[in-house]
Amino acid sequence: MFLIVGDGELDEGQCWEAFAFAAARKLGNLVVLIDWNKKQLDGRVDEVLPLGNIAAKMEAFGFDTVQVDGGDVEAVAGALERTRQGGDKPYAIVLDTVKGHGIAEAENTEMNHSMPINDERYARWMGELQADLAALEG
Repeated sequence: MFLIVGDGELDEGQCWEAFAFAAARKLGNLVVLIDWNKKQLDGRVDEVLPLGNIAAKMEAFGFDTVQVDGGDVEAVAGALERTRQGGDKPYAIVLDTVKGHGIAEAENTEMNHSMPINDERYARWMGELQADLAALEG
């Protein structure tokens, strides 16, 4: 069973209550993927409610935890492969990500959770992503 949460969602007490329950009940079939992009709707996570070391907190809650570069597909696949080993601990994978990765305008916009996209912006962003893909392939 997979649960995907963002770091901003971890401001909510019910997340930590659910994590405590999962560990107490030894839900080894649970994989929590945490998108640690350091931003939330109201601003930067560290300015709204600093979370500290999320991986260490998940370990302390009783999760088998790993932190990986969320933009590295092989690292994410390796982290997911670990969860197939089974066991009596739930798993947490902290994905260190950059919100809007690959699109400079989105990466560099502080409040990028709800950026409107018109036809011109869409074309510009797609061009940027396609250029990056071509550079990787070539």
